[in-house]
Order: sequence, then structure tokens, then C-alpha cells
Amino acid sequence: MKAKHRILAAGMAAAMTLSLAACGGSASTAEPTASSAVETVTPEATSEAASGDVTEVTWWTYFGDKNIGYLQNIIDDFNNSQNQYHVTIVYQGNQMECNAKLQSTEKENLPAMFSGAVEDVAMYANSDFCVPLQKYVDADTEGWQELDDTWDALRSAYSDGQGNLIGYPIGYSYPNIFYNADLLKKAGVDPASIQSFDDLYDASKTIVDGGFATYGIGFFANGAMFNVALGREGVQAYNNENGLNGQPVTECLYDSDTTVHDSIYNMLSIYQKMGAEKLCVPYGADYQSEIIPQMASGDCAMMMGVISMTTKVLDAAAGNFEVGVIPMPSASESGKRTGEPAAGTGTYVCDNGNEKAMQGAYEFIKFASTGEQAGYFASATGYIAPNQEAYDSAAYKTYREETFPGISVVYDSLAKSDSSATNPYVAISNEMRDANKVAMETAATDPTADINTVITTAKDSIQEALDIYNQSNS
Repeated sequence: MKAKHRILAAGMAAAMTLSLAACGGSASTAEPTASSAVETVTPEATSEAASGDVTEVTWWTYFGDKNIGYLQNIIDDFNNSQNQYHVTIVYQGNQMECNAKLQSTEKENLPAMFSGAVEDVAMYANSDFCVPLQKYVDADTEGWQELDDTWDALRSAYSDGQGNLIGYPIGYSYPNIFYNADLLKKAGVDPASIQSFDDLYDASKTIVDGGFATYGIGFFANGAMFNVALGREGVQAYNNENGLNGQPVTECLYDSDTTVHDSIYNMLSIYQKMGAEKLCVPYGADYQSEIIPQMASGDCAMMMGVISMTTKVLDAAAGNFEVGVIPMPSASESGKRTGEPAAGTGTYVCDNGNEKAMQGAYEFIKFASTGEQAGYFASATGYIAPNQEAYDSAAYKTYREETFPGISVVYDSLAKSDSSATNPYVAISNEMRDANKVAMETAATDPTADINTVITTAKDSIQEALDIYNQSNS
């Protein structure tokens, strides 16, 4: 029975189409983004392939050491389950560094598999180093039940505009706000009332002005959060339906489309007000070494991040207060607020010319998606279960019921959502993310900044990158 006919799937199948490259994981896991903290300890897997006809399958990743440890358990299970392939995982720096190495390495020196952010799917689909998973799915005579039981919209987030699968999630995340439930209760703030950036400002002002905490919230400083808020609102900030109608994106609509402009203007104005009034932790603070500790101490009431940061937040709270979750608020109060943004990291087949190793990569991706393996990884790291089998697994059921009951809010919200949150399908995702981050940072740290100028500056930067890319690939 397909997942869309089973528990949660009706909502989730329509929900999770906006993406963000951010995976939190356990207490010392690196975030796979250019702007986030990366572990200083970067161990590489040390297993050696067995002799004989076993094909080595090298996996380049930007996961940090903790998650690599969890992944190594899955790798060991895979290596022991058959005698054709041997997977070895190798850390390659943060997301930007890993992408840069993939782009600059000669074909014969590439790995057979790599980690990549879901928001970079278009970039991978248009690259020379990635082979779409659809090629292997089409040739698979055994079938892939977990793929059939993957939430439909999640599959679309990892597919191109024609529905061809490019990669598959190994760590599926979800943008949200973590909060100190005890503190919000004392302040008289109903977390369910925080649905927009305007609501977030009001709640933070109540908390700070009332002396309940030094700061209302700390922000995960990542440019992708810009798109997340727009997606929650149902706003498509690029032409050709965010590049999903079969035509490539050619125009950024930040200052030319009234609806897009007004939503962005409102969001950036709230960032500016909160920064100027010291209602938030200074923008740019590291979420792991600064914001989470302030949440743990009671100095900060909330943190905007992604659900895969859960383990870090729970470890820091250490049971001293109840941790709650609020779905990502929309950029303004005027949007639909019915779409659910997605986030996280996928695994992709890399074109190194070794067809057997590339087939091994596909076989490993299938193996890692099984209920036992994917459920284990989700429960160990805080990621969302990517398919029905993982959701129903014993490990993830225990996690939902015993470790973090608050996660139910996420699934409840997903079950009520629609498909209005669409991720821009653009190959210049790095440039887009950087421009968005500069816009949020400028607004939050400069109380005199003209918001319209900030918007136009971001648009011009993105438009230039779009024009250059489209001219080079026409």
C-alpha cells in the first residue's frame, strides 16, 4: 500500500516542497551550509575495502563527525549485507567546499556518491558530475518500495521540473522555531499564536519587555531561511513558477512583483526592528556555540532553525525545561501560510566513469532508505522520517513517544498543509543563498538601512548570477 494512502501521507504528500540546506543532528554535528559552523574535527572513514572482486564506493560528505559516526553504522550494515560493494565515507569540508571540490575534480578522481543539499538539486541536475537517480530507478527490475512510500512532495523536491529523481534524502529536515515552553508560559505567550514574523516580533517584545528573558529569539544565520519564510507564505519569488513549469528561471521578482516585494519588505523590516530594539540575539551569532547555550540558560526564549537541531537543543536543555516546536512563521500576515518548507541533505550518484561503483552507490542509497536504517538515522539525529517505513520503524516510534513528543506538532502541521511552498528551482542556489543572507544581516544589524535598497541590492546580485548562468548555458 502506497504511503499516500497511509498515516500522515495525505498532508505530507502535498507539503514538503520548499527546501533548505541545513542539517543539525546530534550534539557535535556540523551544519552543511556555507554560513554555519563546521566541526573542527573532521575524521575520515578508515575502513578498507576487502580484496577480490569487491568494488569500492567512495562517498564524499559534509556531515560532521557525529553524523558520520551514525552513517558509519549504516555503512557497516550495508558492507556486511552483500559482497559486491564496499562503501567508504570521506569528509570534504562544509557544503560550499564539498560542492567546489566536486566541480573542480577530474572525472576519474571523483567519488561514486556525494552528499548534497536539497536546495541545490537544480545545480546538481545541470552539472556534469551528477547522474540523476532516475536512470537507476528506471533500470531497477527489483523495485524500490521505500521510494514508492516516500512522501510524494518530498520526492518532487529531489526531482527536476519533469519529475525525474535527482537524489534521495538521507537527512530530511524542517524549518521551525524551538522554544522554552516553561518560559513562554510564564510570559503569557501562546506558541500557537506565532504564525508570522509580525507575531514573532510581538511575542519577543512581550518576553523581553516583561523581563522574562534577555532575548526573545536567536536566528540561524543562513540565507535559505529567506526562501523558507516566503515558501511558508506561498510566495514564488522567481518567474516561471519558481522554475517549475518546465521553463528555466530568468527573473528574480524581489522588487518587480508587488506581492513578492511586500512580503520581503515586511520580513526584513521585522528583522530590522528586532535588531534595533535588541529583542533578538545579535544576528550572525553561531547557533551552536552561542544561541543554544543562551536558550539553555534561560537568556533566550526561542531559536529559529531546523528540526534536525533537536538533539543539540534537547541535550543543552538537559530536562530543565520543556522544549517545544513552532512551525516556521510566514514572512507577513497576508500570505496563505499553508505550505510547509522542507530542508536537509540528500545522497546522489556521482559520475566518476566507474559504472559498477556508481551502481553500488545506487544500491547503498536504496539500503539507507529502508525503515530500519532511515528510522535509526532519523531517531539518532533528529531528522524527519523520509518515508512511511522509517516513520513506522521501532526506533523512530520510540523517539517520537519517549525522546521528543514535541515532534508531533511538526507532523500535525504537515498533515494540514498544501503544496504552496515551492523551492526555487535554480542552478545558482549558492549565489541566491548568499544574497539573501546579506539582506537579512544588513537589515538586522543596521537600523538606518533603507529596506527597499536592501531588497534591490539582493535582487541585482541574484539577477546578475542568473543572467551569467543562463547565457553560459543557452
